[in-house]
Amino acid sequence: MSEPDWNDIRIFLALFRGRSVRRAAENLDMSHSTVSRHLTDLETSLGAVLFTRSRDGLLATDMAERILAKAEAVENDMIDLTRTAVSLDSVMSGPVRVTCPPLLSQIMIMPMIAEFTKRYPDIEVSVHSSYSFEDLMRGTADIALRSQFDPNDNLVGRRLPDFTDYTYASKDYIGDHWFEGDATNANWLGRGGSDAHNKWIKQTPFPNASVRHDFPDMMDQAQAAAAGMGMTVLPCYYGDQLPNLVRVPGTQPVSKRPIWALTHPDLRTSVRIKTFLRFLVTEISKQEAQITGELGVDT
Repeated sequence: MSEPDWNDIRIFLALFRGRSVRRAAENLDMSHSTVSRHLTDLETSLGAVLFTRSRDGLLATDMAERILAKAEAVENDMIDLTRTAVSLDSVMSGPVRVTCPPLLSQIMIMPMIAEFTKRYPDIEVSVHSSYSFEDLMRGTADIALRSQFDPNDNLVGRRLPDFTDYTYASKDYIGDHWFEGDATNANWLGRGGSDAHNKWIKQTPFPNASVRHDFPDMMDQAQAAAAGMGMTVLPCYYGDQLPNLVRVPGTQPVSKRPIWALTHPDLRTSVRIKTFLRFLVTEISKQEAQITGELGVDT
């Protein structure tokens, strides 16, 4: 019987968490066939079936449930080993892995990363768009930008300016509708996804307005609002720069969210990660007026 290797174990964990070969392959950046082959190798080495297929995806067998804790222990050991190696690295070269919400990376962060790589051409930066703290805890990212009032106690970092959201619509749409206090005949654009019941509108300036359409992606919402389909809530660093959108007159901020630049304590002594984190915090802080909405003009 051959011994399971680390790839077999991490693929087992990806399958257990994602419950599909396709999802595991996407998360691990592997092909479908590679994931299937490693699963077969692991089941052969253990002499047991770990998953059965169903219409709802992969179902973990009793054996899979029994070995899960030991597999996660191996994963934690590998993460600790990697972090220790990175923390001892004192050269300004090598990878820096960053994870942050998609809109933030697309609209604000990329020019900063471009400037950083000009200064430090031997550092390779990779960006993964995600909202999960698991990226840091599982060692798949070195630095995370996350919206959180109280960050995980196991992480360290710096608080950035509070990111502020406002209500936006096109000028023509605003002109075609009436707004009286918290009442309006305008409609919100639906977000779909995890908030299909639209509970979020209760926190907006117009809590009783109707909701129409369904645009889970924030960029799609912005474009739909610019096209005159309704109102949407956007971070002001994004909404204020769009030429066909303005803040709905008389409205106050919908929300203010603290954003943190975080890393794992074991990585603080890595020169390249420490340098990148300091650079990112400095550059984002320079954008405070755009982030908090101080540069926006109510129309």
